[in-house]
Amino acid sequence: MYTFSNRLNWMKIILAVSLALFITGCTAEKPVSTMNQKVVITSISPLADLIRNVGGDSIQVISLVPTGSDPHTYEPTPDAVRQVSMGKLFFANGVGQEAYLEKLIANSQNKDLRTVILSDGLEILGNEGHKDNHDEEAEHHEDEAHIEGNGHDHSQGNPHLWLDVKNAQHYVESIRDALIEAYPQDQELFKANAENYLQELEALDQWIAKEIQTIPPENRNLIVYHDAWRYYTERYGLTVLRPVVRGDESEPSAKDYAQLIELIKEYKIKAIFGEVGFNTKLILQLAQETGIKMVDDLYNDTLGVTPETDSYIEIMKHNTKAIVSALE
Repeated sequence: MYTFSNRLNWMKIILAVSLALFITGCTAEKPVSTMNQKVVITSISPLADLIRNVGGDSIQVISLVPTGSDPHTYEPTPDAVRQVSMGKLFFANGVGQEAYLEKLIANSQNKDLRTVILSDGLEILGNEGHKDNHDEEAEHHEDEAHIEGNGHDHSQGNPHLWLDVKNAQHYVESIRDALIEAYPQDQELFKANAENYLQELEALDQWIAKEIQTIPPENRNLIVYHDAWRYYTERYGLTVLRPVVRGDESEPSAKDYAQLIELIKEYKIKAIFGEVGFNTKLILQLAQETGIKMVDDLYNDTLGVTPETDSYIEIMKHNTKAIVSALE
């Protein structure tokens, strides 16, 4: 006869079995953490592409700033904190590019995360490191472009080192070495990938230099929207007279604006250059008032989404073609 006591005993048995299965299930999920050990984090999509070319399919690369977004205004989300908590390596550009990094890592409570600063060991161009042949007043305003911005801090110097392909090669070597240290079992893969990619970057560097040389010397002066192009122009023989906006992205005063127009006339500037993710209103206005060309689709802090712009090599080719076409 089935009694209440029998029912109670069966319930105890079912509960015990369920508890055992739960404990076994928790134990079975432990390998997930092993999978997550190959998660590496970085800030912006151009750096993520460099990492992927070294790590290949053996690692998962997470870029915190969405493709096409402005890293100057990026604020880490709760999801970013979760992603960082899973990572083993954080590849940071440094030089103030990731002003949020210290707080983000603290919030992630990931004590095992190692931070690799990719710009370490390279020359940082800053206020005193880049003087052009324009007048003293314009130099003063150019230097003002390095005051602290919203998303990264130009007071430490200019952070856009990767726009010089030689610097990007240094980044790749640092990425290779860090991945080998973190995952020695895959070191041969990382070495082979890095070697192949370094050769591709060497060919890119030579191609850019050759293309820029087709621009007549008198046309190699640029006005740019914001101060991102120092390393590119230093490497490849161009001159940025000054950026339109300062480091905090504030619009130029009436006096600054008048000086920009004078510079354009004095140096017979052929084009003004803006970037993806930034407002084109000011450069469009300047182009219309002075009769020069406007290029508004250069890439520096982000990749694009088309086959012509979805990798580091492709954005560097795109930028160079756009500059040469506008200045020839």
